[in-house]
Parts: sequence; C-alpha cells; structure tokens
Amino acid sequence: MNGSLRAARLALTALALCSFSSAARADDEPAQEPYFYKGRDYGSEALYGPIWVFLNRGFDVLQDRTGSRNLVDQEYIHNGANVGRNILNPFPAIKARGYGVFFRQEIFPLSWTADTARWVPNYSLHLIGGGQTYSELSEWYRANGVPLPRVFAATTVMASAFMNETLENKGVVGWNTDAIADIYFFDIGGIILFSFDWPNWLFSHEILLADWSLQPSFTYPTFELHNEGNYYAVKWPLPFYRDVRLFMYMGLGTLFGLSYKFDSQYSLSLGGGTMASRLIASSRTNADNTVQFAPMAGVFLDRNNSLLASLKVTGVQDYFVNFNVYPNAFQVPQLGFWSVVDRGGHFITGVVFSQPFGVGFGIGNLPE
Repeated sequence: MNGSLRAARLALTALALCSFSSAARADDEPAQEPYFYKGRDYGSEALYGPIWVFLNRGFDVLQDRTGSRNLVDQEYIHNGANVGRNILNPFPAIKARGYGVFFRQEIFPLSWTADTARWVPNYSLHLIGGGQTYSELSEWYRANGVPLPRVFAATTVMASAFMNETLENKGVVGWNTDAIADIYFFDIGGIILFSFDWPNWLFSHEILLADWSLQPSFTYPTFELHNEGNYYAVKWPLPFYRDVRLFMYMGLGTLFGLSYKFDSQYSLSLGGGTMASRLIASSRTNADNTVQFAPMAGVFLDRNNSLLASLKVTGVQDYFVNFNVYPNAFQVPQLGFWSVVDRGGHFITGVVFSQPFGVGFGIGNLPE
C-alpha cells in the first residue's frame, strides 16, 4: 500500500513538473500569430498583464463578502501553510474525504446538487479559464520581450492559483481536497491542455473566449482592494446567423444570454443568471464552503472581444450596481473608470491606469 501511495505521489509530482517542462519546450518553438493577446490599447486588453491577472485571479474570492478586503488583514501564513501541507501530501486528505466522493464531486461531473457539484468551477474557471490565461500571458510576456514566456506564464498562473486557494482556506486546519483538485487536476491540467495548438485555435476562432476581468483598485481611506474579479466571456456564433452569438459570462457569477455583433468590430451582450454572493466555511477541519447565490443581470459592450464597458446589477447589499468603463473606450487616453453603489446609496468610484500595471485607486467606503 505504501509503495502504491509513493508511486501515486510521484505521479502527481511528475504532472506538476510536466506543466513546466512542456512550457519550457514550447518556448523553444518559433513565435506564431497570437491567439488571444493582440496588443490592443483599448478595453480590457489595455490593462492585461501579470499584475492585473494576479490581483483579479489571486484575490477573486474577496468578492464573497465574508471578511475584510484589506490585503493586510488576510491570514496568509496560516492558510497558506495548510494549503501547502495538503498539496505536498494530498493522499491523506483524499482518503479522509473518500476517494469516491472526491472524484464524483470534484473531478468528474457526476454530482449535480448545489452542495456537491464542486467540479463546475473546476472546468470553467480553472481548466478552460486558467488555460486561456496561461496562453494569453505567454503571448503578453513574449510581446514584451520576456525570456521563457511560457515558463513565466505558468509561474504566474500557479502563483495566482495558490493565492486563491490560500484565501479560500478560511482558517481551516486539516484537509483541503478543494485545493488538491483545483491545482493538481485543473490548474496544471489547463496549462498542459493549452500548450497544444488546437484548444487555443478552438477558443479563439470557433468559440470566442476572452478575459473580461474587472479593474482592481486600492481605495481610500480603508486601503481595501475593490472591483477585482476574474471573469471570462464566451461567445458561440450561431451557424445560421453568425452576427448573433450565444453568450456566457463566467466567474464568481454566471450569466447566460445573447451577443449581437452590430458592425465589423463592436458587439453588445446581455445576460442574466446568478452570482455566488457568499462562500461560508461550513467546517473548521475541511475546506468545505457553502455557497449562497443572488440574482444578477449584466450588459456589456466590447470591441474585437476587448471589453469596453459593463453594467451589472446584483441582488446583494454592497455591489448592487457595478459600472466599468475600460481605458480608451471613449477617447479617454490610458484611463479606465469604475463605480459601485450599494442599496443604501453609498458608493465607491475609482480610476485605473493601463499597462504595465492595470491597477488603480478609488475613494469611498461601503458600510458593512
């Protein structure tokens, strides 16, 4: 038994090393036309870069409204250590959860209730979204003259993933199979998958996938991180009328609707759905989070799949209305703007600077 566990542990370690070795090999290949990062100076792509990705992806869970948004207040050491222990020695945690439960709820799409379908964000945000992020970051690093761009991209994605799992740990001391599934099977899996050409071609030509994350900003006077969040747009052109596309907006919230391309560059998209408004820790010995949902609707304007502006209305107290205008959307050079209003009329508004940082500052406060 011990020998089989050692062999399995070596297999998982080899899987992690494979993602970086495949990235290193790909860096030896000649540069080709980018699939996702086109170097556009307008919209969400004008913000794109490793810092923007890390803040939106690594601190995405701060949207769950169950704790402080101040980065100083986060329990990095305690939570990071627990995640690290589970990642370095995953089999006791999987055994404690039960191998059948682990694979049924977190790996394969075999559980469908709100409390057990933990695999859903694993495929959408970690495998497909994380893979696309790895690919686009590789193109960004290459366009900016960084050596070994795929290695740097894989490192950025994995650092963001570890930060996200650290914040999701929420004080747990014990098993965290969620982090094991996310990192070993889906974050690393996404890197490996998008190291091949066909997924990149599929999600840039047939099914249009784009990073529509928010505009992260540090706010005065509380120095909290607001307006951060990792989101993707998916458009699937209808075969009989390709200017109309099925539309999905996915992240901590998921919207479904339609997108209409009304000229050669611009599209308007509308969707309705729900947002995971709270992730509440249901155990102190296992990283199980109970999810509460709220209704959400949104309208989005993009140019060549680079998001220019968005308006979202969500049935929560704080981020009741969230409005974003991205850099160079309407002849405002290098600056993006955003505002959020709660149900009581309190608001925060901010300004965001385009590359190389893609980060901004805001003023205001939302009372708890």
